[in-house]
Amino acid sequence: MKRTYLSLIAAGALTLSASAWSLDGVLVPENGILVSVGQDVDSVNDYASALSTIPAGVTNYVGIVDLDGLNSDADAGAGRNNIAELANAYPTSALVIGVSMNGVVDAVAGGQYNANIDTLLNTLAGYDRPVYLRWAYEVDGPWNGHSPSGIVTSFQYVHDRIIALGHEAKISLVWQVASYCPTPGGQLEQWWPGSEYVDWVGLSYFAPQDCNWDRVNEAAQFARSKGKPLFINESTPQRYQIADLTYSADPAKGTNRQSKTSQQLWDEWFAPYFQFMNDNSDIVKGFTYINADWDSQWRWAAPYNEGYWGDSRVQADALIKSNWQQEIAKAQYINHSDTLFETLGYGSTGGGDNGGGDNGGGDNGGTNPPKPCNEEFGYRYVSDSTIEVFHKDNGWSAQWNYICLDGLCLQGELKNGEYVRQFDAQLGTTYGIEFKVADGGAQYLTDKSVTFENKQCGTDGTPGGGDNGSGGIMAQVAITALAVAPIPVNVLLILATLIARIPKLRCFIKT
Repeated sequence: MKRTYLSLIAAGALTLSASAWSLDGVLVPENGILVSVGQDVDSVNDYASALSTIPAGVTNYVGIVDLDGLNSDADAGAGRNNIAELANAYPTSALVIGVSMNGVVDAVAGGQYNANIDTLLNTLAGYDRPVYLRWAYEVDGPWNGHSPSGIVTSFQYVHDRIIALGHEAKISLVWQVASYCPTPGGQLEQWWPGSEYVDWVGLSYFAPQDCNWDRVNEAAQFARSKGKPLFINESTPQRYQIADLTYSADPAKGTNRQSKTSQQLWDEWFAPYFQFMNDNSDIVKGFTYINADWDSQWRWAAPYNEGYWGDSRVQADALIKSNWQQEIAKAQYINHSDTLFETLGYGSTGGGDNGGGDNGGGDNGGTNPPKPCNEEFGYRYVSDSTIEVFHKDNGWSAQWNYICLDGLCLQGELKNGEYVRQFDAQLGTTYGIEFKVADGGAQYLTDKSVTFENKQCGTDGTPGGGDNGSGGIMAQVAITALAVAPIPVNVLLILATLIARIPKLRCFIKT
């Protein structure tokens, strides 16, 4: 379910050192930033008409309790949701779907809505296109009433259902935080389901200047620390009126509105917005711009019971529209094209850059859909009588470490960013594996049960005939994801492309 690729990045203007940067996720473009628009049907249609364009991605919402907005109109005062209508109107666009928990995330985690989850996943996969699923979007937003345990449990369940239903090549799971200035920092880890259950980290970008961009920068760094691509899932120039060219510093009622020129408005919100993407170009792979007249939607209209939002339609001002079109036409942005789905990695586990020519013949290099190949902790098949147990290094001080197989604990060796140890083993046998490491005055312990099977990356069925071996069986490759700090603007960024095309990996691990 994961895709890995590398690039070389300049670490300094004079001293040129390179680091391998890996992003782990499904439907992640190797190059470029997906441009998507939201977030209600009519606003998307108005944008497409006014700019004479087909959006590369379109955004809409559905509630998990009643699946309202999935197949028919649903409008809670924030514009019309109808995923079926949107999908049919834009059949060659990616879908970016937010799933509301309606305040019942713990009931969802408890299994009360499992049937609805299956219906939702099957319906979205049936549209046969890239789907970015923002499950329980803005997981930490206090207005949502989520609990960390409910988020973690439900994410893990949905991830596993995507795989069980065979949709892992079609649906990418996005974990989106609110990036809300009034909330304290340092709280994200408690909401994190685990790297193996998340494809993208998402954030909201509305008025980041209120806290000196601290919350959005924290979310970006969190994504970077997890080796995940970043999706700006909700963004709009909150408190600006593009049509009227005004701004209010009052987030509650929009009082004392100040007049702005078109250029001032662009310079104050849009220029920093795109600069944020440039500053985080190592991880930003998608954004959704909410292009709406918020004031015309009763939920957001006066007397502004849910805050003052304004009017974010880029077409409402000639200069804003022109600047917008010029910006997103730049080479780093992924707009609609005949090759959009391929660019996003859809259907490319067999044919295309990651398939028929490079990764084995057939749609998946085998008969079954791909699974994650970069578990943090698991095993690799070495031979019918040898197993290699591994755990990724998370930067521990590691005064000592042990890797265990059925109670036999031996010191692990740190190689290529992993602690590894090989053991004698019998194919088909179920073993308990453990990893233990000292980190300063603390210890990290984890264990799991695995069945030792001969599974190679790229093969889980009929092998293909691509460039990675006559049987489509890939060499076992360990790629170390080295987290790197954001590259300063004045530093040389791209030295070279390290690898033009990297095959999609399959899992060594049976869980």
